[in-house]
Amino acid sequence: MISSARPSPRSGCADRYAAQAGHADERQLCLAHLLGDSQYAIDSGDTGFAPGFHKLLQRAVGIGQRRADLKDSTLAQYRADLDRRLDRLLAATPTTEAGRKLAQGIRKCRGDLFLFVTRRDVPASNNDCERALRPSVIFRKVTGGFRSKWGAQTYAAAASVIATGRLHGNSALQALQAALAGRPVLVAPDPG
Repeated sequence: MISSARPSPRSGCADRYAAQAGHADERQLCLAHLLGDSQYAIDSGDTGFAPGFHKLLQRAVGIGQRRADLKDSTLAQYRADLDRRLDRLLAATPTTEAGRKLAQGIRKCRGDLFLFVTRRDVPASNNDCERALRPSVIFRKVTGGFRSKWGAQTYAAAASVIATGRLHGNSALQALQAALAGRPVLVAPDPG
């Protein structure tokens, strides 16, 4: 298995925002966001870098979707191939400012693009995190925000407890009851 028996370094999936850098030993850039960035450069007319980069990301996503069925040695070969293809793309000359900015940004973080291929514990995108935040964003937009710091903190704590409970197969009620009783998150009982 590619992930060795030794403790793996902390890793995370992030966008290319500076505030998200440095919070893990390794990081995987969110391929969903990069696909959007490359599509923007394509839409702005870039024909030198962005179209090939977009196809490369699609290839990486396809490998990620089959990752569970592939051997570690195959994944290592795929990652090496993706890195070689990226090197060739980075030698291309972008034809628009958006393409130049994208290529420049990718050069700075090129080592963070394909970590997920060989690290099975790392997702290719942070969409799950963003989906988990969506109800809070909608709540804030609908209500116009919180009127007190206490209300915001209570909502954040409850949302966190409920989301963690769901990850462990518990209902919102079970998660809140366990938290209020001071018990750790409980795995849902086996129905069998």
